[in-house]
Amino acid sequence: MSHDVAFRVTKGLRLRTTRRGPRVAIGPRIARIHVGEGPAETFADRGTFARWSTLAGGGHTVPDGAANRPRFDAWQDQRSHLDALLTAHHASVARARAPEVPRPEPIAISDVRRELRRRATAGIPRRRIGTWLRAVRRADRHLDAEVARRQQEQDAAHEAQQAEADAWWSALLANDEPVVLEQLERAFREHALPATPTAVEGATVHLVTTVDTPDRLIGKREPVVADEGPPSLPIMSKPRRHDLYVQAISSAVLAIAAETFAVAPSIETIVLAVLEPGHPSGPAVIALCELERAAVLPDGAERSVMDDLTLASEEGRARLVLERSGPARSPRPLTPDDPSVDLILSILEVEG
Repeated sequence: MSHDVAFRVTKGLRLRTTRRGPRVAIGPRIARIHVGEGPAETFADRGTFARWSTLAGGGHTVPDGAANRPRFDAWQDQRSHLDALLTAHHASVARARAPEVPRPEPIAISDVRRELRRRATAGIPRRRIGTWLRAVRRADRHLDAEVARRQQEQDAAHEAQQAEADAWWSALLANDEPVVLEQLERAFREHALPATPTAVEGATVHLVTTVDTPDRLIGKREPVVADEGPPSLPIMSKPRRHDLYVQAISSAVLAIAAETFAVAPSIETIVLAVLEPGHPSGPAVIALCELERAAVLPDGAERSVMDDLTLASEEGRARLVLERSGPARSPRPLTPDDPSVDLILSILEVEG
C-alpha cells in the first residue's frame, strides 16, 4: 500500500496510511478523533474557526482563513501586552558583586624581541650582514630588562584599576548617594524599567515611576477565550480595566524593587511614588509604597518573592497608599493630608 492513502472503512471510521504508520479516524468530521502513529488528537470544525488539541492537553485556536487573521493577531497582541504588564515582576535579577578587574595577558617575549630587533636594525642594509647581526645581538642583551620593565608597568596599571574598582564598591556598600543613584539609573536603563531614583537617605532610596492612563496602558478591550467559540476582544468594563491597572502597577513596582535591591546591596528600604503625568486633573501621585528588602528579595532569591503588592499591604508585609473611588474604582490622586504623603510629595517636588 502506498503512503498517504486514506479510505473509508465504514460510516464514521476512516483508515489512512502515512509515512509514520497507519492512522484511524473515528467519528464524524465535526468531532473526529485520530489515533495511531503520532499523538492522539481531537478535531472539531467550528465554521470559520477550527479547534484542535492533543489528548494530553495544549489546545489552541487559530483562524481558519486569511480574513480572520488580523482579528486573531489583534487578540494575540493584546494578550501578550497584558501578560507582559502583569508578569514584569517575574523577571530574574542579577545581584551586584564586588568587581574584579581581569589580569592582562603576560607580556609576549617574542613580540618584545621582534620590536627590539626592528628598532636596532632600522636603517642597516641587509647586505651588511655583520653589522646587522651585531645590532641584533645588542638588542637581545636588553630583552630581559625590557620584558621586566613592561611587566612591571602592566602590573601597576592593573593594581590601579583594581584599586579604583574597590573604591567604587566600597562607596556602593556605604550607600554613597551619587554612586547609588548612578548604579540604579544604569540598571533601570539597561532593563527598560520606568523608574528614576531621586534621593538616598541612609539605607533608604526614594524612587519615582511613571505610568500612563488606564485607557492607554491597559487598553479598552480584553482578550477572552470562551468555552464555546473563537477568541474574542470584548470591551472591558471600567472596574475591570482599573483592576488590571492596579495589578500592572503592582507588577512594575515589584520589578523595580527587586532590581533595586539586587544592584544596590546595602539598600534596605525603598520608598516609591507612582506618578501619572496624563491624569485628567494634571500630573498626580496616585500611589505611594514602602518595601523592605527581606520581603521582596531575601538572600538567595533570584526574583521578587512578593507577587501581589495589595495583598502584601493587607498582610503587613508592605506599606501601600492607594485610594480608589466611585463605581469604576479608579485610582485617585493622593493629597498631602497624610504626613508621609506630604513628605514624599515634598521630596519629589510634585504638588498634590
